[in-house]
Amino acid sequence: MLKAILRLALKPIGYTAVSSPSGTKIVKRNKEKLIYLHEYAGGYDEYRDSQIFHNRRKIDKIWADEGTLGVIADSIKSTLGEVRNGCCHGARNGFEVEWLADRLKADVIGTDISDTATQFKNMVVWDFHTENPDWIGKFDFIYTNSLDQAMKPDVALATWAGQLRRSGRIYIEHTMSHSASGASEMDPFGAHPMCMPYLFHKWGKGRYRLADIIEGTAKTNNGKEAWIFVLSRDDDPGQSADLAGSGPQAAPDA
Repeated sequence: MLKAILRLALKPIGYTAVSSPSGTKIVKRNKEKLIYLHEYAGGYDEYRDSQIFHNRRKIDKIWADEGTLGVIADSIKSTLGEVRNGCCHGARNGFEVEWLADRLKADVIGTDISDTATQFKNMVVWDFHTENPDWIGKFDFIYTNSLDQAMKPDVALATWAGQLRRSGRIYIEHTMSHSASGASEMDPFGAHPMCMPYLFHKWGKGRYRLADIIEGTAKTNNGKEAWIFVLSRDDDPGQSADLAGSGPQAAPDA
């Protein structure tokens, strides 16, 4: 309650209050920016500690909703047909993992950087920026609503593209809450939904491309409008030749 009051008081002057491992901080909102990426003074260790802190703080909260997941499941079925497996990155308590596994009758796993992942079925402790040799070319689909939690979103996306089977798809759920104005050390990456296609084009050449945008989906748990960005591998035979990228590029260091 006190934090909510503080945020209301700070909002007119362009600031907000955020929780952190070191206590509540007052930070400037990024409301005038279209794209924002938080820089951690303490580097990766600070990023990791922050993500684990907020994961534990919100362990019972669920962002994913059945309505949006249903739209994604229908798209997977219509685009890919019967699928064998999938992965949900940044899945916290595994709600979307179990939901998609049941709807698609597939083997689905989830990742989270926090060791709390071991408390939940089919969840593994893993930093989604980091490649896992066992997952290269493995998954029919990948879903996330947590790209905003990436310290290096370009690296994360390149890693996930490498985890797809050749005709697989990545489904990224994005709302206005994932914009720059909502970014902080808790959710370090933020971009207006209209900027996302530009970023996919900029980061994805030779790795992946924007295959579709599913619009008009209202989340059933909070009413927010969701955009679902669908990415395919750049060597997907289902993509037309005139959309081919400029060739492979080396992935940035994680």
